[in-house]
Amino acid sequence: MPADIESMFSVRQMPWHEQGIVLADYPGSWAEARKLAGLDWDPITAPVYAVTGINPDGTEHYEPIDGWKSIARSDTGLVLSLNKDTYTVIDHGEMGEIVEAVLAQPGVKWETAGVIDSGRAVWCLAFLDEPITLPGDDSLTLPYLAITNRHDGTAACALRATAVRIVCANTFRAAELEGERTGTTFSFIHKSSWRNRIDEARQAVTGARKEMRRYAELATELLGIPISDKQRELFITQFIPMPPDGLVTDRVARNVEQARNAVRLLFQSTTTEQVAGTAYGLIQAAGEYLDHVRTARTWETRLNRTLMRPEPLKHRALALVREITNQ
Repeated sequence: MPADIESMFSVRQMPWHEQGIVLADYPGSWAEARKLAGLDWDPITAPVYAVTGINPDGTEHYEPIDGWKSIARSDTGLVLSLNKDTYTVIDHGEMGEIVEAVLAQPGVKWETAGVIDSGRAVWCLAFLDEPITLPGDDSLTLPYLAITNRHDGTAACALRATAVRIVCANTFRAAELEGERTGTTFSFIHKSSWRNRIDEARQAVTGARKEMRRYAELATELLGIPISDKQRELFITQFIPMPPDGLVTDRVARNVEQARNAVRLLFQSTTTEQVAGTAYGLIQAAGEYLDHVRTARTWETRLNRTLMRPEPLKHRALALVREITNQ
């Protein structure tokens, strides 16, 4: 596999990137899911040393550096990051505590899990078996909880709500669409007190279900707003704007027009054509472009855009739709 994704599993469907193993059914336990995902190792800590002089035998003398430690893989010894000694590892076994807290709620199943960036980032995706069917769109919108963990010191272990259209894996969080925090993201900071948030994690399922209801209400509202060809073109040109005069080279102009044409073609795709004449269709086309058409340097970049981190351009898409339909 490419260096950015090391291992993963997906239930029943091969992911669009065609990597990882496909399972016929959901794993029966965290231990099983962990092994299938390639997470059967742990991040471990070790002192960080520096050369402080020369030994009598001529070899270099090392001393530990106060206040720092390294995070490495228990299986290969690969160093994943250097962090302050206040940094507490949340290893894959301890992630199971979070997993079990979520699985204690009814209707939660593990859909995907995996390892990217040589182990610096890992994730699991939990499926809440409550699909939503929107009027005029016979594809399913499925509620998920994403559990992400980073071992490079750049982010907390977190539980986030997300919505995935199964026909195209086009990810949107209702929180992003509304441009506000809904309280359904729970972060487990890499400090010794991280377990204090386990009780809050148990409420994530309830919060995600409430968020999905808000998503359904928003989507139904947008499905009821017809869009003319003129409004659609206005949305495309404002969503992918041309730079100011004086900054536009021939190459930039070509790139902008190619991007706009890519969005135009999405309205003819099987994933968008049913809703192409609605405000919701504009949102879906924008999301599909951002998640699957726009160039990404690595698979990790794409995963971050679609799942791990908020995508501000999706919020901008909704703001543009509001603006265009209110004119």
